[in-house]
Amino acid sequence: MPRSRASAWVSSLFVAASVASTGAFVAPGATRPPLASNPSILHAEPLESGSTVIVCLGPTCGRTGGKKALPIFEELAPGLGITVETFSCVSECAECGMGPNVEVRKKGDDGPFYPIKNGIKTREDVESVLGIN
Repeated sequence: MPRSRASAWVSSLFVAASVASTGAFVAPGATRPPLASNPSILHAEPLESGSTVIVCLGPTCGRTGGKKALPIFEELAPGLGITVETFSCVSECAECGMGPNVEVRKKGDDGPFYPIKNGIKTREDVESVLGIN
């Protein structure tokens, strides 16, 4: 396969895998509950002291609510012993359309891949990620 055709094939495979894993397409007329208000998506478990949350402030996440969620994390997390960090992606990951996104690194997790919570916009969403309820 010539290089350009191979690149196109790999790109289309990546897009298909991203759509399949994120559920980015919904059938016409179908509805999907908002991500952050759906507890089955957040899978919130209380975070231990020593855990870290990383709030994305990239172009898409910052515009859709990451900049508003950050101060809420900064207010609540230190009292729980949880570190808050920020990251600015380039709005090209498969998760961007579901943002604002927050990566959760539980104490003792060694990666390299950590869970990402999508649609974290409100105080209620932040509390759910931190396991405050």
